[in-house]
Amino acid sequence: MQLPFELDPQIIHHIIYSQAGSIGKALIELLMNSVDARATSVHLHLSREGFTCTDNGQGFASRHDVINYFGRFGTPHQEGDATYGRFRLGRGQIMAHARTHWRSMNWQMQVDTREMGYNYELDDLTPACSGCDIRGEWYEPLSDAELMSATQELRDLVRYTPVKVSLNDRVITRLPASEKWDAEDDFAWYRLREDGAVSIYNQGVLVRHDPGHMWGVGGLIVSKQAIGLNVSRTEILRKTCPVWAGISARFGKMAAAMTRRTGEHRKTESRREKMARALMAGEGDITELYSREEVITLLPGKKHVTLSTFLRSCRLITPGGYEGCYAVADGVNDVPRGELIAGAGIAVVLHPLTITRFGCYSITEFNECLARIHENLRAFDPESWYSSRAFEPAVIDFAVLSDAFVERTQLVSEKHALDAETRRAWVALRWCLHQYARRCTGGREGYAGSARGGKNFTILLGESTSAKAWTDGQTYIACNVKVVRRLRTDPLRTAGYLFSLIEHEAAHEGDSLDCGHDEAFYQRFHDISISIADVRQRYIHVWMMKYTTSMEREGKKAEGKAWQERYLSDRVGNGREKRGLPRMIEDARLTEDIHADVAEENPLVIAHLNIALRSEQDPRLEPNWDTVMLRGILVFLKRAEASCALSARDWVMFGDEMTDPGCLALSQQHQDEEIDYDRSEKERIAALLNIPLNLLTQNIFFFLWTETNDDDDLIAAWHEKRWEACHEGQQEDDSWDDDYDYSGDADWEAEMQSAVPPDWKPYMRPGETRWMIERNAAAAGFTVYFHSELKYLKWRAEREADGQAG
Repeated sequence: MQLPFELDPQIIHHIIYSQAGSIGKALIELLMNSVDARATSVHLHLSREGFTCTDNGQGFASRHDVINYFGRFGTPHQEGDATYGRFRLGRGQIMAHARTHWRSMNWQMQVDTREMGYNYELDDLTPACSGCDIRGEWYEPLSDAELMSATQELRDLVRYTPVKVSLNDRVITRLPASEKWDAEDDFAWYRLREDGAVSIYNQGVLVRHDPGHMWGVGGLIVSKQAIGLNVSRTEILRKTCPVWAGISARFGKMAAAMTRRTGEHRKTESRREKMARALMAGEGDITELYSREEVITLLPGKKHVTLSTFLRSCRLITPGGYEGCYAVADGVNDVPRGELIAGAGIAVVLHPLTITRFGCYSITEFNECLARIHENLRAFDPESWYSSRAFEPAVIDFAVLSDAFVERTQLVSEKHALDAETRRAWVALRWCLHQYARRCTGGREGYAGSARGGKNFTILLGESTSAKAWTDGQTYIACNVKVVRRLRTDPLRTAGYLFSLIEHEAAHEGDSLDCGHDEAFYQRFHDISISIADVRQRYIHVWMMKYTTSMEREGKKAEGKAWQERYLSDRVGNGREKRGLPRMIEDARLTEDIHADVAEENPLVIAHLNIALRSEQDPRLEPNWDTVMLRGILVFLKRAEASCALSARDWVMFGDEMTDPGCLALSQQHQDEEIDYDRSEKERIAALLNIPLNLLTQNIFFFLWTETNDDDDLIAAWHEKRWEACHEGQQEDDSWDDDYDYSGDADWEAEMQSAVPPDWKPYMRPGETRWMIERNAAAAGFTVYFHSELKYLKWRAEREADGQAG
């Protein structure tokens, strides 16, 4: 016997409340109904208390229409009788937000789901009303922010609707045919952007914003034909809709063409994310993506590199015999510290943006992605050079690196730090850098080439473990002596680099010792380097003349790159004069600049600044970085293993009903391995401290194991009882110990058992603790109820009783 499917009355609740998203989405459903009713204009008025929506459409032609099309949800439209509608469900969204009064032709309907339930009142309307007029009163009045948000959302949602829509007496719709588009066909209008999301409009109504990584570009699509959508009109039926198939094919080709036109020199974040996802999915030419697409972002300076370049950099650092390693700055706040570590050449440090780009939430997941990419690479071309060189580098715990990093910064005297020839070049350059720094900070050209205004920085020499140059933002700019010493062997290139360092420090507009590089900094740096490029070139020429002139005075032989550059410019200038043209560098005041006196460095200033720098620095000695990195790798591995073991234990706790012997055996294996490792490490620490094993409680053991750097630090932490201070700071945070397995700690288990409510105990199993019950109750979905743990225990007992009876 065949029987029809039926719908429960509660489906109406689902249709009304489960579709109800934002107020803007609910109102747009009313606008789409107006379009389906052949309206040519719609007037909306929105306020904190309610709304009105009036159109000039056909309205309800008869009482039969009201009962079947308004009172019944799910009545399908006939083919071609509606632009947007399919099953007459959308009007239910507004009923979740407001009590509404509908007037159309000869009928009026009242809806109030909170007072009337899922019923409505139908009355005759005298006199008759043309079109449809809907008035609503919000169940909860809107705040000013909510009203502004709903207004802006409506503007975005109906931007290209094919009827004239006015909101609070202002027209908010546009005609797509009157705008300029990058392309148009029978399916849609198309517009491209280099970056951002792709906004998709179904016949003028916004459906969704596709993330930029899906296409590699941003843009706008306004369809001419109906796109297949899900019931709530929030997602496209991408696999089954023929209209969308035509749109996506056309827009995909346009996006690929734009990417090719953009070229290798200008890759957007959308493209980087798209290429990262393509590598993980094994799409396209994997070898080309692996070696050409810059999907990895390194510190310092957010430098984008390819995966092959990243692994090549990792291979340069091999502590403990590892093939290569890297670290990841834990978050945005750690980026400045990561820039210092990476700038000092200690380790390869990834920007945290890289992890997000690959869709990962942890470094462990990112390493798994690397392994998957390498599997795809070997499957695509097992004979390629990249396949044979691919590997997953070890991860160094960033906190270990950061704690061990000792920043050394001090100023030095040029008389003691430089040999005579290098000092000759530096003294001449120092005057030019001083003048140039003033011009970079807003100064103007003064008398005899000297700059006026701007910041009067003193140019000094210094030594630093992390910076090529630095400044306090007000009084001085220091250049690393290691850079300056290159003036002896490669003077012109080094001088150009030092001028760039001055631009860099001026762009910081403040202390640069402990700051990062944001977008505003790069914009300032760009503006400085472009706006005074001619000034830079002039001072480089001045330096070259001052340097070579000082050598001439002492009868030095004319040789070297500085001489060659000077004579080349002189020859060009003489040749141009013979042809009646001005010299290459024409400046009547050049002689004054060349012969201007250079002030001697002030040792008192250096000493004073060094006192201030030392007061802020770490007194520790420079660590052995191979040892530190190896410890960082081991710490990361420990935490990763603990996380895996904790996850396995959670599954066992959740899986009171799990019966798969393989799963149980694997979980038990993880727990046994963790317990064995903990026991051996605990015995080692107790022997190191020369104390009985029972004094090393789980709390103390966990603190010493994770929060100390080496054995000496561990011994010091034991004598200082550091865990007590740490525990005092965490007393209000019950999660301080949640990531560790305390089974076996009798004191802790007794404490947990004593905290169990009496009404729980009849339902508990031997060995269970309050913590275990809370975890199981949450995993079983009882967190939304009052006394959820007790309800969970009773529910579990009933299931067990039913199983035994069965």
